[in-house]
Amino acid sequence: MLACTSIWSSSSLQASAVPIPPQLARQAPNTFNNTYFPYNVTGLAPPSLYKPGQVLNRCTKPKSYAISFDDGPGQLTDELLDYLDEQKLQVTFFMNGDNWNCIYRPHAQRLLKRAYEARHQIAAHPWSHRDLESLSDKDIREEMNRIDQAFRQILGVVPRYMRPPYGEVGERVRLVLEEMGYVIILWDVDLLSVVDVEFSSSEIPFNANGATRHSHDGEQDTLASTSKWAEAVRGVPSTTLDRDAMTLGGIYQEVTPEWAIEYVQSLGYDIMPVAKCLGEDDPRLWYKEIGPPALPESLPLSCHQ
Repeated sequence: MLACTSIWSSSSLQASAVPIPPQLARQAPNTFNNTYFPYNVTGLAPPSLYKPGQVLNRCTKPKSYAISFDDGPGQLTDELLDYLDEQKLQVTFFMNGDNWNCIYRPHAQRLLKRAYEARHQIAAHPWSHRDLESLSDKDIREEMNRIDQAFRQILGVVPRYMRPPYGEVGERVRLVLEEMGYVIILWDVDLLSVVDVEFSSSEIPFNANGATRHSHDGEQDTLASTSKWAEAVRGVPSTTLDRDAMTLGGIYQEVTPEWAIEYVQSLGYDIMPVAKCLGEDDPRLWYKEIGPPALPESLPLSCHQ
């Protein structure tokens, strides 16, 4: 049963609370002093700045820009992580359990672990990407409990931060998510917003040959959406939350992350995970549970067991 109260609201958490079992030691490279990240952060965890149920869509740290990626892990994740490693950047991944990919498949587990061990923030997207507004309270809890259990088994952590599909979160849904201990993240710039305006190639604010064009809406819509996104980024204040420079493993690859990140940096923003742009720099505040992951042989073989 998932606890509804975040343990990170306390300032008494010690840094070395979870020793690594010997049988897992070789599978846990992201460690220090024989403890799991993020327990290896020194000192005590500060109190959280946010209460469960808060809905946030704007960064608070000056000149910060949080780029996030929804719906993975998927076929594009390795390439993206390679680039982020090269640039020494951390972002936020809102991941599903059974949407475009089953999170228990060995390849998906590897990608999830790779993102986590690279210090990216792992956050929750509902298990099967269903619109929470269309579900009963019971079904909402099931969607979230299933993705939490996958994170708990594969990584040993359960995220505090979540994003509802399509940004749909009315008061009823918000109260259920509050009860479950989540901070709710929306956005104020959206690359994937619907665009009705068409642009010629000369009007696109980047080299079109440098963008990966793969969209179920067609190439012209991809270029138009990218142009609108760039226009929106230029027009927002000095702090912003961005949804999806690219959706992982799905039907969109609207723009290469290289272009999106370089463009944001050219405007003077510092790129960081969502939690950091909201002032929660200590990674222990990103998760409501931290402990050892399950042994690999104990994990489900599919998402339908």
